[in-house]
Order: sequence, then structure tokens, then C-alpha cells
Amino acid sequence: MIKDHVLIVEDSLAITMLLKNYLEKLGYVSIHACDSGTSAIQTFKELCEQDKIPIVLLDYQLPDMDARSIFTQILQIQPNARVILETATEKEDEGIRELIRIGLYQYIEKPIRFEALKAIFETLETEKSFFESDASPEKKETDQLDLIKEGLENVYKHIDFLIKSNSQITLAMIEQNLGFPDSRINDYLKKLEDDGRISLVGDKKEIACNECDSVKTTQTFSCPSCRASNFKLGKLIEHYDCGNISEDSTYTDDLCPNCKKEIKALGVDYRTLQNHYICNECKEFFSEIYSDYLCLSCENRFKLENAQWKTSRNYKVISM
Repeated sequence: MIKDHVLIVEDSLAITMLLKNYLEKLGYVSIHACDSGTSAIQTFKELCEQDKIPIVLLDYQLPDMDARSIFTQILQIQPNARVILETATEKEDEGIRELIRIGLYQYIEKPIRFEALKAIFETLETEKSFFESDASPEKKETDQLDLIKEGLENVYKHIDFLIKSNSQITLAMIEQNLGFPDSRINDYLKKLEDDGRISLVGDKKEIACNECDSVKTTQTFSCPSCRASNFKLGKLIEHYDCGNISEDSTYTDDLCPNCKKEIKALGVDYRTLQNHYICNECKEFFSEIYSDYLCLSCENRFKLENAQWKTSRNYKVISM
């Protein structure tokens, strides 16, 4: 079986070299490395355009953007991307849970244990062989039947990972994270329920794309003027004398950047505007941010009032 391409997104050269050397020992030869989110997204896009969808090893925090921003952009390029997060953050962290909810394949704790990394890549290889084969047992020889069995076991492990990473999870979310609906998923969930590891708590409605009905959606925030997502929360100063309003950092040595006069008394010379957003692209500022939803399956954007609502069984984790 031909090994997949691997994309390492890591700003530490030492960790990148350790990962690269170890993956080469596992037989991976097409390994790409990026030290920023911008270059990673561009490299991932170029590889996908060549039909070389890579396995991604993604650091939690890069110099120019965080893992959530990188991951959502990767999913816009390839909704079924297999992304493994490297993190020293606990899995109970809400940021990690959100990444898992929208499709993270797996995460690995730092400092990285190579045996854990090896297990993840072996699982990926087995799943690849399983999904590339015809899964009808009557058409298989003994070795192929063993492959199917191992492939199913790894699918079940992935279901376990999704369930353990959430206090509650729906059938729709499990199916869409795996990439397919299948009666075997229902059978496995029933077994977990019978074993007392999960419990059915009824049905749950989830926001779904109004075009493809996917529940793999994420709320996005952007500048209401130019729709860029490159903005920050800051404090503005309005100088009464000349009417200038700009970020507090522009008032060097308490001098107005527009008229060069000194601002002295708060409420007399100037006022501050707290909790305003400042766009790094168009330089506009605003008190309320624009929000909509992005479908990570078909890239459709929609407002909450235009969303579909999908109902499926909801499970609560008891003991996994």
C-alpha cells in the first residue's frame, strides 16, 4: 500500500525534525513541513489540487494563528481531512472539544510519545485499506476478512474517541465525523448502551447547513465592513478637540496622532471606548461583530435564521 503524504505544521524545528525522522522510519517518504498557519493552508491546498490529500500533524498554537483557525480553513478545502492535533492542553478544554466536534481525527499529547503516534498512523493505514476495499465478506478471502475485521475495530475505536471527548454526542455528529452512515454504527452504539457505557437521553436538534443538511458547522466572526476575520479586541480613544478616533496605541506619549496635541484630562480632552473590535485589514472599528455559520462539508455560509435543524438521537457518556 502506498503511504499517504504527511504535512507537519509545527513552529519548533526540533520537534519537526523528530517527527519527520520517526515517520520516515514508519515508511513515510512524502513529508512536508510548515512553520506557520498561512504556509500550511497554502501547502495543504496545493497537495489537494494534486490529489495528494495529506495526513496533517497540527500544533495547537502557531505564530500567526491558532489551531482552530487553521483547522476550519483546512476543512473548507477538504471536509474529510485527517488532522491530528499536537497539544499540551487537556482534552477537557473547550477549544479542544470544539475541534473534535467539527471533525478532528485524533489528538496527541505533548511531550509526544512515539508509540502513541505509531498507533494512530497504523489505525489510519488500516482504515484506508478497509474503505478502499469492497466490504462484502462473501467476496473476500481469509486475509481480506481479517482486514475488514481490523478496519471495523478501528472505526469503533474512532467512535470511542469521539464519545470520550464529549459529555454528550449525537448520532448525526458521529456519522458525519466518520464520513458515512452505516447500520454497524447503530449496532455498536446499542452495544455500548447495553454495556452501560453510554445512555440515550432522547433526541436533540442541531444547527444544520441549509444546503447539504450537514451538522458539521461552525460559527464564524468577521468584520462587518470588509468581512475579514483578521480583527482584534481593543480600546479606542476619541479626541474631542479634533474628533480623531483611533486605537489607544496610536496616542504615543499622550499625543493625538491626528493633530499632535496632548490629551490630558479624561472626560475633558478625550474619552475611551472600551470593548471595540478593530479590523487589521480595513482598519475600521466596530462595537458589534458580524457572525454567521460555515458548513465544513460544502463551504456554504448562512445566517442562523436561515439554518436547517436536524434531529437525531443524543447520547450521554457514562463510563468510557
